[in-house]
Amino acid sequence: MMHHNANDFPLLDHVSSGVLAIDLAGNIVLWNKTLEQWYGENRESMLGKSIYDCFPLLKQEEIRTRINSIFQDQDGSTLTFGPDQLLFPCTLSDGKTRAQQVTVSLLTDHALALFSIEDQSNQYELVKNYKQVAKDLQTELEQKAALESRNARLISAIDQAGEAVVIINHSGDIEYVNKAFYQQTGWNKDEIDSISFYNGLFADRYESFKTHIDGVFTAGETWQGRQEITCKDGSSFTASISIAPITDQHGNVTHSVIIQEDISQQVIVDEKLRHSQKQEALITLVGGIAHDFNNLLAGLVGQAYLAAREVKAMPKTAERLKKIQMISQEASEIVKQLLTFARQGEHESKEFPLDAFIKEFSKLAQHTVPESIKWSFDFNQANYAFRGDANQLQQSLLNIVQNAVEACSDTAEAQISLILKPLQDDEDTFRFIKKYPVLRYGNFAHILIKDNGCGIMAENLSKVFDPFYSTKQLGSGLGLAIVMGCVRHHHGIIDVNSKQDEGTSVHLFLPMKAVKPEQDFSHPQGLTSAKILLVDDDTRVLEPTKELLESMGHDVELACDGQDACEKFESNPDSWDIVITDMVMPRMNGLDSAIRMRSSRPDIPIIFATGYDQSLVIENTRKMKNSVLIGKPFNPDELDQIILKMIKKS
Repeated sequence: MMHHNANDFPLLDHVSSGVLAIDLAGNIVLWNKTLEQWYGENRESMLGKSIYDCFPLLKQEEIRTRINSIFQDQDGSTLTFGPDQLLFPCTLSDGKTRAQQVTVSLLTDHALALFSIEDQSNQYELVKNYKQVAKDLQTELEQKAALESRNARLISAIDQAGEAVVIINHSGDIEYVNKAFYQQTGWNKDEIDSISFYNGLFADRYESFKTHIDGVFTAGETWQGRQEITCKDGSSFTASISIAPITDQHGNVTHSVIIQEDISQQVIVDEKLRHSQKQEALITLVGGIAHDFNNLLAGLVGQAYLAAREVKAMPKTAERLKKIQMISQEASEIVKQLLTFARQGEHESKEFPLDAFIKEFSKLAQHTVPESIKWSFDFNQANYAFRGDANQLQQSLLNIVQNAVEACSDTAEAQISLILKPLQDDEDTFRFIKKYPVLRYGNFAHILIKDNGCGIMAENLSKVFDPFYSTKQLGSGLGLAIVMGCVRHHHGIIDVNSKQDEGTSVHLFLPMKAVKPEQDFSHPQGLTSAKILLVDDDTRVLEPTKELLESMGHDVELACDGQDACEKFESNPDSWDIVITDMVMPRMNGLDSAIRMRSSRPDIPIIFATGYDQSLVIENTRKMKNSVLIGKPFNPDELDQIILKMIKKS
């Protein structure tokens, strides 16, 4: 192997690049001073070593083949390796790897491959920094473009928002508004500079609102509330206002942004909701009162029934007690009508005595008639079994009474009369039958409401049933139209007679149900008594009901709630003939306890009793076979009959 020393290439020790040379075998034959400084290895220690052992990256087959080609080609070509290939890794003082560009060429005279290693760390770092700066600049430009795009979308969104957006300065001058503001207030773009937010939109009575805005500027706090906004044409609307401060880079409040939403419709809806909530509260209150009142009536009926049995030898007293029972039942009907009135919008046909209904309606209607108008009520005794919607009928009759009250407002010695009577063989009846032949073939009750008010002009009489037709007497224009709908719903007839300055008579003819024969409440053959589990949380109902059932010959055991009933029932399920249970009780209600008792005794008959509106629970009880739902107070004899009938059926 031919050795070379520095004297053969004296200039190599004076260049800034690292220079080494290898022979054909790959052994290092030249190593200049720059390489000594870079790698800390002197020339004597490096000469003769294999370059491939000293720098393992050169062992890569592709690189080694290319180096060998330098010797083979002999054409003076060169090889170049970039800094990223790190053929001669050299660590700098800062721990980074020196970026080196390597050029390999053939020294043909000496048969050597000369490696020129140029340090490009500074250039590489500059290029790297430049690329990073360019990348950062590109990112910044993209972010700026994205920000501008977002700002454009934000401005477009604000401009298309349904809420008005207003930006004002300390003086109240408007500097920006969106489209919704113009739509809400009626101002246009050319006029907006001429108005102040304080003076143009708010009158002097809104000075307190200006104080709120001033507070936003001084304290930098937000404010929310409702405000009446004045439009260009002088009209106004209710707005939900939100005010927030806008600060500069120093944190000083320079402007305020006001978001203004027209909530006029919402205010109307809220008012309707509050009205609905009041109605719901009234219905709940009525239901609670009815329950307690029905429980009291149930206790009263029971006590009166027991007392009547004890004073059979005292006919007058017995008769009075019987009347107490009848009055109690009539009071129960009043409660039912109260519940029906509370259930507005529901239409439920039930059978009830029309005379009792009209008597109670008279008391209700009298409260709507001023003291300046004389109210009178009269009815003929008869069987008035009627099936219909008490709520509808009550509302319709109230409409007629209200029309009569209005007609009598300017009448001296005004009078309104309510009359109930059956159709009779008289001249008036003949006149109505001639006009309405159907009256000849049915059993009708005749309800008459008449007044001596201003009356209806002849040319208007044919229009009184038209919806929205209104005169002074007809009020809102829906009164008699509603009455007509109710009468048709009940397959009845309505007739109006009136003369101007003489008064008006409204005749209603309602079909009556056939009178049912008196029921036989005697005990069925072979059945005289039953073992009854009586369940109720109200002792005012529990004790007298137990006593009256025992007076009928039944064996009764008491339970104070559903849980107590289940425990007593499950101790010996087969010993009971029937269960009578209240619906609403603490710990466990009547329906849940019935389901539990049925799990151990599926055939046990169950009577559900409630002081609440039966329509609220009827769907749940209807699903349970061999059960009935009755309302409080109940007729003792009818209850006895139901008990024995259900036991016989089971």
